Amino acid sequence: MHPLDQSGLLTQLDPHGMMALTLDFPAQCERAYQIASEAPLPPLPNPPRQVLVCGMGGSAIGGDYLRALFEAHGTLPVQVIRDYELPNSTDAHTLVFAVSYSGNTEETLACYRQARERGAMIIALSSGGELQERARADGVPHIQVPGGQPPRTALGYLFVPLMRLAERLELLPDLSHAYTQMLARLVQTRNALQPSVPFEQNPAKQLAQSLYRRIPLIYGSGGARATVALRWKGQINENAKQHAFAYTFPELNHNEILGWVKASDQAGNWSVVVLRDPDESAKIRTRIEVTRQLVGERATWHELTAEGTTQLERLMHLTYFGDFVSLYLAFLNGVDPENIDYINILKAELAKVAF
Repeated sequence: MHPLDQSGLLTQLDPHGMMALTLDFPAQCERAYQIASEAPLPPLPNPPRQVLVCGMGGSAIGGDYLRALFEAHGTLPVQVIRDYELPNSTDAHTLVFAVSYSGNTEETLACYRQARERGAMIIALSSGGELQERARADGVPHIQVPGGQPPRTALGYLFVPLMRLAERLELLPDLSHAYTQMLARLVQTRNALQPSVPFEQNPAKQLAQSLYRRIPLIYGSGGARATVALRWKGQINENAKQHAFAYTFPELNHNEILGWVKASDQAGNWSVVVLRDPDESAKIRTRIEVTRQLVGERATWHELTAEGTTQLERLMHLTYFGDFVSLYLAFLNGVDPENIDYINILKAELAKVAF
């Protein structure tokens, strides 16, 4: 029996139930959609000219996914702010989504304060915390989602409400059909990749085994796959406690591809994972194929193609697949996927530093 098929071992290595939270993801998305559909949402006082999503970690990834939807279906530019500072263009015609799962992320709180000072339109999203307190005191709309889990397992709560709120504000078209297809795809993906599916029939377990004790280079095939590649990197970092790196076509063909010239001196334990789309252009397909030929035997090469008919469905299929891979890697590495001691040490030191 493969180690990833030993349920007792998985239970021992996952004392905080990260796998259970991952299996709950489709239901989480449904809860998030309902919350955002029922939340009071006053009309915007000004027509927005840009949208900013302020957040870090899992909260920021939700903003990246919203940006992908706007690029495909919207008319406004969307920027994700992973910092303490808003861009100089922020004004009364800027819609700011201030997103912090805990409600206490210092970078997001700093951006919220600046957005207030500049007269921007603000919608806050958190499970509580100081962000909720400030929003209520300031009369700013606040969407409260359930708390109590690691932010990286709460992508449904951190992305789906942004999508639904943008629909309600008529900044995005009606995506209800795409959303329904996304949910069905998530359930199919969960059923195919969950721990009860044995190694021989479980492609997420197989990919995790191939990446075990290796450094994954996650390459997105352009567009939204670049965002998913970044999500894979973060999940492998946080859950499996190992390095991974992310980049995207076609940009990597203008710089990183030359790093493979001397990679034989460095890349003894590297693995490439390419996240692909069935509707890639001929140019992108050619770039991927030629890059694979140039990489040659320097690293193992894997490809995963998104499943589904809509961008939203494909985006979330690749994302969910990566979540399972990161957890199976954690189990192979013998680490608790929930533990974030290094981050907590950093936060404790930062708390001693005044703005």
